[in-house]
Order: sequence, then structure tokens, then C-alpha cells
Amino acid sequence: MALSGLLIGAIIDCTRFSLSALSQKSILRRMGYGVELIVWALLGALTFYILFTIKGGEWRLVDPLAQILGIFLYEAVFQPYFRFFGRVFIFLIIKPIIGIIKLIKNIIVGTFKLVIRIILIIFLPFRKIYNKFLKKHFRKFYTKVRRTIFKKS
Repeated sequence: MALSGLLIGAIIDCTRFSLSALSQKSILRRMGYGVELIVWALLGALTFYILFTIKGGEWRLVDPLAQILGIFLYEAVFQPYFRFFGRVFIFLIIKPIIGIIKLIKNIIVGTFKLVIRIILIIFLPFRKIYNKFLKKHFRKFYTKVRRTIFKKS
């Protein structure tokens, strides 16, 4: 149970660190307390699952004390090491993945914008003709419709 307390301390610290690393506009950061509450609830359920599988569902007073000991042990001894490995993990794995995703997104959006610009350049000579035709015929149609709808009886 002390080991589970150590892992709970590490997971909660990782959750807090990850939420603080998000941008201010992120929905997860704005709902940080709710996310942390959900993580605590999941960790509590996991603790009861561990108790059920290891001890057959028997709960003793020493179990929560051992878990609190593990949390305090994490805070006192292991927190700098876990944070260092967490930063290394973020810089070596998470940031390159996010960079690749952003690169793919930018390529797709840039290609789409290029195609739209080419289409607009092709249709540029027809725009003036279309606008003149539209203004002339649309005004006539609009006045006819308006006169029929709002006709005085």
C-alpha cells in the first residue's frame, strides 16, 4: 500500500504539472479542479481494486496509513526524480509528437488555402461580369418579389 501511495503521489503530481503546462485557453486547464477530482476518484477506485486483488477485499487501518506514508515519501524523497524524468519524457516524446501533428496540420491547411487561391485567381475575370449580371437581375427580381409580398389591397 505504501507503493500505491507513492504511485498516487506521482500521478497526482504529474496531473498537476501537465495541467499547469497547458495553455491558458485550454479547456482542461480551465477545468483543472474537476480533472484533478476525477483523477483522485479513479485512483481511489484503483486502490480498492488493489485491496481486493491482493488482500481479498480485507481493509485494515494500516492500509490508508501506509498509503499516506507513500504519498509523503513521494513528496519528501522521490518528487525531484519523478519531475526530472517527467520533463525528459515531455521533451523527448510528447513535444516531437505534437510538433509532427502541427506540421501535418499546417501542410494540410496550407495546401487547402493554395487550392482555394488558385481557384479564386482562375475565376477573377468572371467576377466583374457576374457582379454586373447579379446586380442588374437580382434587383429586378427582388423588387418584383417585394411588390407581390407587400402588395396593398
